[in-house]
Amino acid sequence: MATPPFSSAPSLPEVDPNDPVVKRQVRAFGLWDWGISAFNSVILTFVFVTYLTNAVSTAGLTDPEAITAAKDSASTTLATSQMVGSLLIALLAPLLGGLADTGGMRNVFLNLFTIGTAGSIALMAFIAPHPSYLLAGCILISLALVFSELAAVFSNSVLPQISDENNRGRVSGNAWALGYFGSIICLVLVLIGFVMPNDGLLGITTDESWNLRAIPIFVAVWILVFTLPLMLRAPASPKDPNAPSWNAIDGYVQIARHLKRMAREEPVTLKYLIASAVYRDGLGAIFSLAGVIAAAAYGFDTTETILFGIAANLVAGFGVYLGGKIDDLLGPRIVIIGGLVSILAVGIMILAIDAKAMFWVGGLMLSFFVGPIQSASRTLLTRLSLPGHETEDFGLYATTGRALGFLGTSAFAITVSLFGATRMGIVGIMVVMAVGLAMFSLIKLGEDGHGSHQRAKREQQEA
Repeated sequence: MATPPFSSAPSLPEVDPNDPVVKRQVRAFGLWDWGISAFNSVILTFVFVTYLTNAVSTAGLTDPEAITAAKDSASTTLATSQMVGSLLIALLAPLLGGLADTGGMRNVFLNLFTIGTAGSIALMAFIAPHPSYLLAGCILISLALVFSELAAVFSNSVLPQISDENNRGRVSGNAWALGYFGSIICLVLVLIGFVMPNDGLLGITTDESWNLRAIPIFVAVWILVFTLPLMLRAPASPKDPNAPSWNAIDGYVQIARHLKRMAREEPVTLKYLIASAVYRDGLGAIFSLAGVIAAAAYGFDTTETILFGIAANLVAGFGVYLGGKIDDLLGPRIVIIGGLVSILAVGIMILAIDAKAMFWVGGLMLSFFVGPIQSASRTLLTRLSLPGHETEDFGLYATTGRALGFLGTSAFAITVSLFGATRMGIVGIMVVMAVGLAMFSLIKLGEDGHGSHQRAKREQQEA
């Protein structure tokens, strides 16, 4: 039987933060987040999904009931396609992560899936405003989601090679902040160039919705331009010369062995992967459902929704920048717990005061805390990962997140049905966040973020 990759994965060399090469790699790492974030903000959350579920699904319809039914059907189709995409991510992320760790192919996969993300987005320009294009549009969104999530697995695994224990939180937080600021700039350019006034300053015709269909092309170019530096400058990933030949069956066997070994030797990491999957799904639900809540519960129109998205990303960028500094000073645990407690408190405020102004204030406060938690979660995993297994662990990080990816949206849907109001879906998201907080709080971490058992294991390996 083939030897599991974690048994012989090579360790990473020490990092000198003052090395000019490392500094360029850190800048490239941040620019990658700046570029790829446009997919989540413009395509997946605020603009293209709205075009797909509204203009495409209802084209040619005039009866209000038929329009409502078409929108509901489109939402179901979109959700189903994304569920399939999530399943693919869960299956592929740890498998490819293990291969990248031992085969030195991390950068190849990073480039492949980053380019795949941009390519899938560019093809969305062919989605005309006709119901017959709905399924194709949903498939392309799902495909881009798969590519972007897998690309993030390999991008995240670059972090330990360009930072040390003293600046990792800052490097991660700054990159995440750049992602939010990149989203802001991209959303502003989309708003004034393609949406308002009328058909945007670029003057692209609204016939067949070409002004909106041109947005994916712009986003694809944006992603390629800003992710190119990391694709060119990412440090080489170590290759294990003693690694066994790889095939998919052995890969999944090795994943099972990895999980079994983690349960025995690295229980802290395994518990963290599960707990973080729960609260990270709640965080994802906050952003993915913010537009739905704003429009359905508070009457936001398209322009106001985009403006809210711009403001939310701006606040989140400042939050994650400050969170990175606190991460380096006090550790990621404080950032995660403090952020989750604050989110629960703000959620109660939004529920207590049913007003659009409160949603604006509360929504921006939520955005301030979401980013630091996400960034600190990334840095904590780099502390928990054994040297040479970062990519594989980030693959499992993505897998656990996707395996429990139904929690936030399901809890939202259930509470909306129970209370008969979209606004009350916030209760479901808060429940998921509270469960994740409780699970994470019970995990015992060492002073430096490592579990005590794992720290001893690491010291033994390094010796």
